[in-house]
Amino acid sequence: MKNIYYTSFFGLFSILFFGISFTLYFFQLAINFISKLGMLEPLKGIMPEKDIRILLFIGILFVIFAIFSALKILGQTIWEMGLLFFSKDEAGADLIVSKKISYLFIIGGLISVPLNSSILLSVSVLGATFIAYLIYFLIKQSKSFSVVGMFGFVLFQVIIWGSIVSGIAYIYFTLVSTYLKNIPF
Repeated sequence: MKNIYYTSFFGLFSILFFGISFTLYFFQLAINFISKLGMLEPLKGIMPEKDIRILLFIGILFVIFAIFSALKILGQTIWEMGLLFFSKDEAGADLIVSKKISYLFIIGGLISVPLNSSILLSVSVLGATFIAYLIYFLIKQSKSFSVVGMFGFVLFQVIIWGSIVSGIAYIYFTLVSTYLKNIPF
């Protein structure tokens, strides 16, 4: 690629593809939930069902897009901090290469869209895409890392992301257990 700025849209496209995959799953969940609660029929009196579905889809897509955008900013910061601490490159070549190979996330997003019926499959594709990206980057840029630096870079990524996922899981389970304790029956 002659112009590195062509890759600036890779993040947007990957967020859109993964976002659509997750949105389709949660959209079907929300429609089923609204139908079981009996809220869909009264809402049909206000507006047509097609409009309800479109608004619900756009709302869920907006929330998921915002979550993935925040994760991309956080992930990019963690990635660049890892490069700062462990890469021997001082000119920014590693950063440019990491932007060029981010098309792997677009491929992962395209694979994830038809697998939207299972959230586990979509999350697995996202995780596998990140691992493939990390491995491909390290193979491609192995000359910029010492063995200890490469190990440190991978360990840094695992520790930071593990801490984030553990913190989110802790908050989720704490909220759910508090909610379940306060149910009167």
